[in-house]
Amino acid sequence: MCNSELLLVYIGRVVNISSVKGVCVMPFAAAYTMAKYAVEAFSDALRLEMKRFGVTVSVVEPGNYGGATEIINVCNYCFISKLY
Repeated sequence: MCNSELLLVYIGRVVNISSVKGVCVMPFAAAYTMAKYAVEAFSDALRLEMKRFGVTVSVVEPGNYGGATEIINVCNYCFISKLY
């Protein structure tokens, strides 16, 4: 059985983990934002391509995980806010 036949037999789901920063940009995070936006765009294209095979594509965008868990130091935000 070749790969294209497997797609017709199995129905599945693809889940990609992105970030809210793929949609919302912050200063000094250009590379990270570009990478997360790429995940968003890839997921959108894959969703359209896989729909006819019954495969769903979802994107999980965790919110303020670093702030909510206090992983990110408050001083970093103070530094950035002084620049702008």
